[in-house]
Amino acid sequence: MDASLGKLGRLLRSAGFDTLCQHECRQGRFWDRIEPERVILTRTQAIQRRFSGRSLVFIKNNDPLRQLQQVVTEQGILKEDIHPFSRCIVCNAAIVKVDKRSVWGRVPAYVWHHYPAFNECRCCHRIFWAGSHHDRVCRKFETIFQNEERQSHA
Repeated sequence: MDASLGKLGRLLRSAGFDTLCQHECRQGRFWDRIEPERVILTRTQAIQRRFSGRSLVFIKNNDPLRQLQQVVTEQGILKEDIHPFSRCIVCNAAIVKVDKRSVWGRVPAYVWHHYPAFNECRCCHRIFWAGSHHDRVCRKFETIFQNEERQSHA
């Protein structure tokens, strides 16, 4: 996805989708390294023209949730395709469940005492737990698929 879609990128990663973001490519030439099977997400007409023969979603809305709704609709993504919080929202690597004892001292004491399960990104070593952010994002996903169901029955 192009650099203007950072919030959409975080939502897609939160949903479990392998998402490469142009603004994270420090070496440049991001678009030259995109594998042909990847779906391109852009708000830029130049990118749209450059990849006109590829699977591409031209994002029309400014709101990240509506952007996600558009991607879900245009790509035919089903609720079953969503794997919430299986990827790091920062570096895109898969996250894995870790023993609670292993995160002692790496998360706030309150969090350690009040949450039973933790996940870790094996790449950047960030720790994740199912706090209030987790619940809010899951509700966003539910809203998107409720909208999809209403549109398909209309």
